Amino acid sequence: MTVWERSKRGAKKFAREVKLGKTYYYIETTANPWGAEPVWSSIVFDHYQLFTGGAMSGSMSAQGLCLNYGPIYEEQPGRHIRPKFECDDDEVYATPADILKVRNSRRDRARR
Repeated sequence: MTVWERSKRGAKKFAREVKLGKTYYYIETTANPWGAEPVWSSIVFDHYQLFTGGAMSGSMSAQGLCLNYGPIYEEQPGRHIRPKFECDDDEVYATPADILKVRNSRRDRARR
């Protein structure tokens, strides 16, 4: 399992090695009434920035993600950390691939 650390060096390395369409994971800490709890979130990079050529997901660059939310994981974190958005029966309603499909269809409509 590859892990990119939350540092300038780690962010540059992550930006060089990121692949479009691949899911990456990061761990956040949420503030709940019962206390702080670590949860994982996922992100898929779907296009390259025009001027710099860096991978982007919406308005988040690969370097920005690593510096703000790092460390970044290539594989889903273990079962001891729950996902940020839970669903019934452990089903995910909107997978990163579904989000990527919607973004691409919106771009295609905008190009027409």
